[in-house]
Amino acid sequence: MKNYKNAFTLIEALVSAGITAIGFAGVYGLVATSNSVMSDTIDKEKLKFQNTEIIESLSADQTNIMEYNGQDLSNCLALTTSSGRDDQLELLQNWCNKINGEVGAKRLNDRRIIRVERRQVGQNFVHIVSLEFNARNSNKSVFMKRVLYAP
Repeated sequence: MKNYKNAFTLIEALVSAGITAIGFAGVYGLVATSNSVMSDTIDKEKLKFQNTEIIESLSADQTNIMEYNGQDLSNCLALTTSSGRDDQLELLQNWCNKINGEVGAKRLNDRRIIRVERRQVGQNFVHIVSLEFNARNSNKSVFMKRVLYAP
């Protein structure tokens, strides 16, 4: 008489270990992709927050709004304004330093430009403010445009 025991064979154990390893590899791939997407989203949110802060500051300083036109926030040391506009220069340098601190220094293809355009609409004038910020070689881009009624 043969005595059979209910147990796993070595082959069954190896097959189940292989299936488990394949499952863990899939989960690892999902976690890595999730981390990458989360990092991209965080950088974009930081740029959007900075854009919103700049738009709010520009709307509060409309008498000097043209001082900000064409300013490139890529190089904090190269920022200039007209003489007597130290407050505007300080704002520009603060924004530049914040962006560099949050998403890193400018890379080759990055753009960090403020554009202000004054247009007449009917009898009124408006300022069209455009902000274009990129980070990580333009892999993360935020573009914001606002129309502000000129005083």
